[in-house]
Amino acid sequence: MLASMAIILWGATPAATRIAVEGIDPLTVGLMRTVTAALILFPLALLFKLPTPTDRQCWIDVLISGLTGFVGYTLLYTVGQKLTSTAHAALILASAPIFTGIIGAVIERKWITRNWIIGAVIALLGEGILITSRTIEVASASLSGDLLVLTSVIFVGTSYVVGGRSSSRIGSYATISWSLGFAGLMLVPLLYWRLFVTHFAPLHASLTSWLAVFYLVVFTSIIGWAAWYGAIGRAGVAHITPIQFTQPVVSLLIAVAILGETVTAPILLSVVVILTGLAITRK
Repeated sequence: MLASMAIILWGATPAATRIAVEGIDPLTVGLMRTVTAALILFPLALLFKLPTPTDRQCWIDVLISGLTGFVGYTLLYTVGQKLTSTAHAALILASAPIFTGIIGAVIERKWITRNWIIGAVIALLGEGILITSRTIEVASASLSGDLLVLTSVIFVGTSYVVGGRSSSRIGSYATISWSLGFAGLMLVPLLYWRLFVTHFAPLHASLTSWLAVFYLVVFTSIIGWAAWYGAIGRAGVAHITPIQFTQPVVSLLIAVAILGETVTAPILLSVVVILTGLAITRK
């Protein structure tokens, strides 16, 4: 239930990000997304006296989760989304279960099955088809944008693993609050510089762009992450991460319905190859 909630909310994230960066520069969107969410959650964590990390390793996990999930992933993905199409970004995000599984296997020292390896190779082949294909219909999808989004997926896979591990010890809400709080504190100086030194304040952004930022802060960064960490903390990385294979489908439907993006033959081929690979990893 929690994992499904996160997937539905995150499924709209590529479209919401695209709408936000149409009116506000992507770096500012990424910074506002993390800092604003931190300003909401960190005081609540103190007010309700949420559990703090229990030992040194738990503190390290929370810190790494914040750095990778709310700094590295958020900034790289937001900038990358400006340089690529919503459909491309959504399908590249579909590789998150693969990177999460690999990182989880290394950190938790668990064996990866032969089917999982075969499925991962097939899914990554689908990602290769997507990233290397360029068509007139999807002129907004650049190689640099795709690679930035792909790099962000590696960061978020790391955050899933270490965040899920700390969630099993102090709870998902505590993990998300402390991780976001630390990340937000780190980015406050950069956001101040962006708004008041370089004068990049988005004063003339449309209401639609601001509503998109609101969605990214509340539904993506707070509710979505809390639900996901909670699911991983209860059921484990290996059991939960394959559910992400439904996310690109949700994202593509939204991209077509709301943004009017074109689903080309290479995109359809990538969908089939990626989802086939992800299905094989579950056998």
